[in-house]
Amino acid sequence: MKYFLTIFISVLLLTSCDDGDLITENFVFENATVQKCSDSNVLYKINDVEALIFNTPETNFPNTETVVGTPRVVSIGGATSLTYRKFATATSTSNICDTPTIPVLEEWTVTGGTAEITTTKIFDTNGTTVVAYNHNIIFKNITFVTPDKQIVYDSYTFGSYRTEIVNLNFDYSLDTTQNCGGNNLIFKYHNNNALLLDVDPLLFTNAVTPIGSPRTALINTTTNKVVYRVYSGSLNTNFFCAAITPSTPTLTEEWIAEDGVAATSGIISVETVAIDATHFKHTITLYKTTFKKGILTYIYPTNDNFVFGEYVTTL
Repeated sequence: MKYFLTIFISVLLLTSCDDGDLITENFVFENATVQKCSDSNVLYKINDVEALIFNTPETNFPNTETVVGTPRVVSIGGATSLTYRKFATATSTSNICDTPTIPVLEEWTVTGGTAEITTTKIFDTNGTTVVAYNHNIIFKNITFVTPDKQIVYDSYTFGSYRTEIVNLNFDYSLDTTQNCGGNNLIFKYHNNNALLLDVDPLLFTNAVTPIGSPRTALINTTTNKVVYRVYSGSLNTNFFCAAITPSTPTLTEEWIAEDGVAATSGIISVETVAIDATHFKHTITLYKTTFKKGILTYIYPTNDNFVFGEYVTTL
């Protein structure tokens, strides 16, 4: 790594001290592992009392390989920041991801420059199945500054960050669409996972919809909520319909569908046909639905439309 320190700072380092300690000239994290906060976009490295903290949107790490020799380039500034901190004593994850509980002696922030991210596939032992992606991060032309000092790097290797492939189980083709009665919840479950719709009942009006003109509504977290859940054990109908939800199995994952955008994504579509004079069949389809769990995102279906299933109502 190369860096440039102004003549003034060089003289200062040689002729003065800061409470007996030399001012940091170089940030050494080569042997530290890139870690990630569990509930934010923060990546960081720790070296005893020092920490290097990189905060950038998770969308800068898509599970898509970059072209060889053409990394993904992210400008530092705005939603993307790089910070160096020196603590009074050895630091830990809690001081990075939460409010620090030990004093911060120095803090240097980066102005200008970019992060170059090279993304490659990680394969299973069979050599063909992609199980994750590796994102190698190198900072270019960055300047660490404090109120009266600066250090410039033309290239600084941060390290590698791994993202797993999210593959939720949406295979409900052989499972029955159910409703408990007395509420708007419509659901399907398979083994230990379930897809739940708590939506406007007017979508299931007992009237035939014209061909090609289904009833539609945008997904939202109030009146048209769509949720995917994973539990610690097998499910049954009573689990969802009991007056008091059973204590087991317990919820282990919850992915909530993002609010829809008119004519674009997150759309619930319902086509209604008459079975007989008193029964109606409603085919429910989800269009371009994005599910989120914390900062993780899963887009399903990949072919735009996912047929949730058929739901029968009676006059």
